[in-house]
Amino acid sequence: MGGGASAEAKEALEKATDEEIKASLKKLSPEDLAKLKAAMDAPKKLFDFKSGLPDCCAVCPDNYKVSAELPGARLIEMTLAPGEEDKPHDHPCHSMYVVQGGKLSITDFDDTGKPKGDAHEVELPTGAPPLMPAGPHQVKNVGDTTVKVMFVEPTLMCMPCGEVKDYTSPFKVAPECYKILAENDMWITGMMTMDVGAKDPVHHHRDHLIYVLEGDEVTIYVDGDESKAMAVPIKPGAGIPAPMSAPPFAKHSLKNSGSVPLKMLFFEAKM
Repeated sequence: MGGGASAEAKEALEKATDEEIKASLKKLSPEDLAKLKAAMDAPKKLFDFKSGLPDCCAVCPDNYKVSAELPGARLIEMTLAPGEEDKPHDHPCHSMYVVQGGKLSITDFDDTGKPKGDAHEVELPTGAPPLMPAGPHQVKNVGDTTVKVMFVEPTLMCMPCGEVKDYTSPFKVAPECYKILAENDMWITGMMTMDVGAKDPVHHHRDHLIYVLEGDEVTIYVDGDESKAMAVPIKPGAGIPAPMSAPPFAKHSLKNSGSVPLKMLFFEAKM
């Protein structure tokens, strides 16, 4: 079917009533109905890279694992042992945080999926929050420590969070607990730290993805209401999806109700 015909079909479908669509479906053969169902059940495409290379989790599942995800974004944990090399892959723009640093050799690829120039070495310090441009590459650990990096990737299904009425930023009301490490047009890389027994003021969040670095329990007061306390056990290495559509995450105050200081990395959507 040509582009013009596809456009006409799409326009006709958008204008059709429910009754007209049902009548058209009844006219389909069993074979065509099976094809339509298979197309609707097929997994949604996350990326559309010009290079033709796969995404990191698809081609290197041992090195890149999804720690948590939301509709339109995923939190990924990358680990590379000394001497280990991943396979060529592509990325959208992504925000990173280096949990354990080291030395990497990176080979960039062009838009056709072919190597571009010689490999270059980079030293990633622990605690660095790089903002990475989109593009394909291959990575090798040429140091003597295992490198561990957390990063957030938006997918093709990424949708704006929308406006929040009377939005109160945690970075403004509790700067002693919340720090902005880096930000771009789409994401804030933030760090939350809290002593045992401490509590922050009521604040809002947009969609965010959390990675626990330290801590064993946090109590969430939904809407800041202490009668709605939720004690949540946590552990280092846990990834937590935190959509603003879920009441505990959109507006709350927090208390470190655990036995050790709390330290949580999070990536929060700006739109």
